[in-house]
Amino acid sequence: MSTTEKETRYVPGGYHPVIIGDILGYSSQRQYRIMHKLGWGYYSTVWLAQTMDEINALVAVKITTADSDNSTQISREVEMLQKAGRAHPDNICSYFPTLLDHFKLHGPNGTHTVLVTEVVIPILSLPEQPPAWRKAAAYGVAQAMAQLHANQIIHGDWHRGNIGIAMPRLASQDPGDVMFDLAPPDITIALTVDAAKQTASLPAYFISPCEMGAYYKKIAGSDSPQIKILDFGSAHDVGAHPHTLRCALEAYAPEMVSAQLFENKDNPALDPPAEVWALGVTVGMRGLPFHMSKLAGHIPPHWEKWSASLSDRNITQADMEEWWASHWKTLREGCENDEDTAALVRLLKVVLVLDPKERPTAAQIGFALHFPDFSLEMLSHSIQEDDGKFTLPVLRSQKITIAVIHGKAAGINDLPGLDLRPQPVPLEASGEWWRMA
Repeated sequence: MSTTEKETRYVPGGYHPVIIGDILGYSSQRQYRIMHKLGWGYYSTVWLAQTMDEINALVAVKITTADSDNSTQISREVEMLQKAGRAHPDNICSYFPTLLDHFKLHGPNGTHTVLVTEVVIPILSLPEQPPAWRKAAAYGVAQAMAQLHANQIIHGDWHRGNIGIAMPRLASQDPGDVMFDLAPPDITIALTVDAAKQTASLPAYFISPCEMGAYYKKIAGSDSPQIKILDFGSAHDVGAHPHTLRCALEAYAPEMVSAQLFENKDNPALDPPAEVWALGVTVGMRGLPFHMSKLAGHIPPHWEKWSASLSDRNITQADMEEWWASHWKTLREGCENDEDTAALVRLLKVVLVLDPKERPTAAQIGFALHFPDFSLEMLSHSIQEDDGKFTLPVLRSQKITIAVIHGKAAGINDLPGLDLRPQPVPLEASGEWWRMA
């Protein structure tokens, strides 16, 4: 049962029992037939389904547990997902799953919320990808965060497990062919030892998730990754305090570790700089307080007074360089060459800093991922404005001219996510133009 959700969660307040072929919905025009399982989490199961209309489209159906079906929380998740999707309606690339439908489902274990979206697969379910693909994915992840922060949204649970990949080619596949390629479901019969416990709360069988990652590889070919950010259950507006912190421990920023370990705050606030740390962890490294100090080459004074285990450590800049050198091999495995690896290390050294005020924004990180030679330190300097344009100095005596959308002047920290793909026709001979989404 290690590849399925816990069977003990199929009780009142827990998962809704689902089997292949079930039809969910609330009207004859809004019905979905369950075809296979895509995945599961503690608060939900996610299923591959087929729309019961003339299109017969394949969609993802997320069914929350009944105990997580707080109307305020679910409404907020739907609101945040819709807000994120509306953020840039003219953008040619959305970084968030399209919410197609949502409704309530009443079953033996309670009332559940159902969210219907396009099919998105977790990036962790994919086979090993080449360095160029991984770099493009990292850029997309940074762009996604930049788009959220530009629209005053905190995701609240940023880690690798909540990064997905869209499957646009799925729309052109015959559902029968898809099911044939996915192979039959791997099922385990749900038969209790005590016959009295064989209740309607249990499904007839448990299903292991399908190998959608392998299927993506088959139909996507050499396509560039289209990043989609998953799970908006912890999303909230910038400045709002979440009711319950659900951020993954691996993505905790230093200030959050400090607040919990040293200040005994159970639910520290999340802000954009804290999520930027999580972004750095997503594309690079991780670590708890002592390793965080090695990343920076020093221990903050306010950490020393709280922890004797840290105060007796003598961490220097040499320790920092030694730490990064020891992780070079791991980082190199995901990069194309040594030059690419060096650029990634330079970027991570700027992102994974202990002082949140010194971290770059997600938009700046996206810019740096697209232009590895760009000096992030330059972004903190003032930018010259000339007739509604901003010119940024970069290395190799290059100049990149950025048009300001809607004629609105803004400092670099106010810029939304940058879509760094060239326009079809250069607009000016003095430099290469890039459209901002």
